[in-house]
Amino acid sequence: MRLPAARALQRIRQGTLSPGYLLLGKQIYWRDRIWHSLREACGQDRGAVQIAEFDLRQCSWSAVIAEAQARSLLAQRQLLLVRNAQGLLSARGGGKEAASQPATATKQADLLSAYFRDPNPDSILVLEMMDVDLNSEDWREREKVKSRLESFGNRCDVILLSTPGFAEAVELVREAVAERGRAISTKAAQQLVSLLDREMGRIQMEIDKLCIYKEETGTIEVEDLDYLGAGAVVGTQLPLTEAIGSGNTPQALEALAATADRGTYPPLILAEVTRYLRQLILLRENRVREPQLAAKLLWTAKLPAPQIALPKLLEQAKHSDGKAMLQGLKLAYHTELALRSSPPDSGIILEQLVIRLIRSLHPTS
Repeated sequence: MRLPAARALQRIRQGTLSPGYLLLGKQIYWRDRIWHSLREACGQDRGAVQIAEFDLRQCSWSAVIAEAQARSLLAQRQLLLVRNAQGLLSARGGGKEAASQPATATKQADLLSAYFRDPNPDSILVLEMMDVDLNSEDWREREKVKSRLESFGNRCDVILLSTPGFAEAVELVREAVAERGRAISTKAAQQLVSLLDREMGRIQMEIDKLCIYKEETGTIEVEDLDYLGAGAVVGTQLPLTEAIGSGNTPQALEALAATADRGTYPPLILAEVTRYLRQLILLRENRVREPQLAAKLLWTAKLPAPQIALPKLLEQAKHSDGKAMLQGLKLAYHTELALRSSPPDSGIILEQLVIRLIRSLHPTS
């Protein structure tokens, strides 16, 4: 059975457990939640489960099977985690990837099949394969995923550790904040998800920080994200970039001053301006007109933008001149060199960049 991570978590919490699972994908956030839920479901808090971890780079598969088949005298159940389980690929039905595996892999895979035909009812075997990206567009990565599904789909439950969709990620943020006795506004949740490109592991760290900062009765707002620098590396200077895009020099300088007053590191301000230019260039080159397509394109390019900013970005990209945007990148490059030279006033250098950039992008302003 193939299950999305959220669905698998629901089944585990309801007490529906399988004799074996394959955790497939690179999302550590889902892996940790599933492993934690399995331990709780097996009774870790009551001392009813014995936990063992193996790494197939350091131990044999036969040793893992022997442990899974054995009955524990110390606990009612056994929970076994097998890391780097991709070495178990069978040459039969495993595709191109499996065809290159030695005969030993086939023998080990046969042992796995034999075990799951008559599994130990007191053991749960969890295979971990985190070397594949389920969200990759690369055909080689897709072939690898297909190979794993064909090889293991009929042996145990396959849990897909993929990046959640935007709406699902926003709901996960709300749940995580609620679990900590706090609340978060819809706009703040959406911006956090957008700025960190649905990377739930990083989002979880930001939530921890925000909940420590925010009072128990308060609601986390967008201003709190900006104040604590949540997602600073991937963009929080929306007022500044919006003003640059509109060609409003006084408003842009005011937004720059407000950003500096919050103590934002000058290179991060420059990084956001550069990021904004790259977003415009990417949208213009691909002639994107729909916000949904724009969001997907920017996520793929590791240049995510908040949902609320996409309509304006598309409009600005449509009416921007390609040569002017490239000139803007050159200005940003020279500004970076100037900031690295330890200038007496970084603010003046950034102000010069903003003024020159607006003149380049909006020559009639």
